[in-house]
Amino acid sequence: MALVTETPPTRPQRADARRNRERVIRAAAAVFADKGMEAGIPEIAQRAGVGKATVYRSFPSKEHLVAAVATERLDWITTLATQALTDDDPAAAFERVILAIAERQAGDCAVAGSMAADIHLPELDAARATTHAALEAVVDRARDAGALRDDASALDLRVLFTGIAHVLRASHEQDPAVWSRYGELIVDALRAR
Repeated sequence: MALVTETPPTRPQRADARRNRERVIRAAAAVFADKGMEAGIPEIAQRAGVGKATVYRSFPSKEHLVAAVATERLDWITTLATQALTDDDPAAAFERVILAIAERQAGDCAVAGSMAADIHLPELDAARATTHAALEAVVDRARDAGALRDDASALDLRVLFTGIAHVLRASHEQDPAVWSRYGELIVDALRAR
């Protein structure tokens, strides 16, 4: 069941409030990566060096905080994929994107995937759509260059990554080499024969 929540109206933040918000997001990313959704706001606030009230001023619920962390990760993937579109070699660019995502997932055991799957906030849904479009462009470009199977799609990529991530997260695997190996298997699965 999807959790649909409203985002509070935004107003301009003071510089110190923006810095605190960024500190909270960084702390939350680290704590969620270690402990998953079991992590509480008090632990995140302590890690960020702020009080709980400071966290709740920017994030009215833990779901809003998870969404902010997930949005940041999605923005990173979007930037990575967009930069890959300028590479002269679409096949190499596709592989670099997949391996970079796999390595990053090793350290983001909980955040980048399933934790935010049931959260639907406008900014997170927009980030998902933008990331999907960027990855679709990378896949399409590599496929059109003959590097990927004729039927390869961004959905294939998402299904493969989600399945692998589910299994590796369940076993608490955080070794980047292991995640990279599975990233390589994704590349091999979609490569043109």
